Amino acid sequence: MRTVDAVIFDMDGVLIDSERISFKCFQEVFKEYNYKMDEEFYLKLIGRNVKSIKTIMEEEYGADFPFDIIYRKKADLAYEITNKNGVIVKPGVHELLDYLNTQNYKIAVASSTRRERVLQLLEEAKIKDKVSYIIGGDQVENSKPNPEIFLKAAKGLEMEPEKCMVIEDSDAGITAAHAAKMIGIHVPDMKFLDEENKDLAYKIFGSLSEVREYLEENKKANSLK
Repeated sequence: MRTVDAVIFDMDGVLIDSERISFKCFQEVFKEYNYKMDEEFYLKLIGRNVKSIKTIMEEEYGADFPFDIIYRKKADLAYEITNKNGVIVKPGVHELLDYLNTQNYKIAVASSTRRERVLQLLEEAKIKDKVSYIIGGDQVENSKPNPEIFLKAAKGLEMEPEKCMVIEDSDAGITAAHAAKMIGIHVPDMKFLDEENKDLAYKIFGSLSEVREYLEENKKANSLK
């Protein structure tokens, strides 16, 4: 692996266990308006920002689909559930972030969720102070799989894209990382990569703990050269 000096994390499904909550909330709100959403369709939305999700839903359900009110109700319901039960942090998050900080990696979070909500969730998860730069989906024009958000994250870290690793759970995120010429690491959450996207990931790991172990081993191997 080429030298990496920065790691950029997606948030939902990577740092925070939020995708399943989001899916269930969508299903609940959809019922109110006599629509249905299955898991296969929801998986198409993972990694996308609100603008992109709206486009996908209107293509699926029609131009008269009341997206804005449904999305707002979904967000409010997810907010209520998170406030009641707390933010669920994915296993291995803090250990990986602590390792990266002790090894002087620069760290960013690049999430398709709006920045205000990202800051709130990272603060509640006690992650915010462990990262150097945060960018949300409302700060870019183009949603993943466009590489814009990762390129802006690299710029915010003052790093060249080639020196960055991206940790993602979605096809859109891995595609965006590849387009940005970054090392894309896939850690599956609700789904594995589609067959045509597997080659775009540098490595696929089952957990963030495996990512940390890989980085440790890679660092040791490089020190022996």
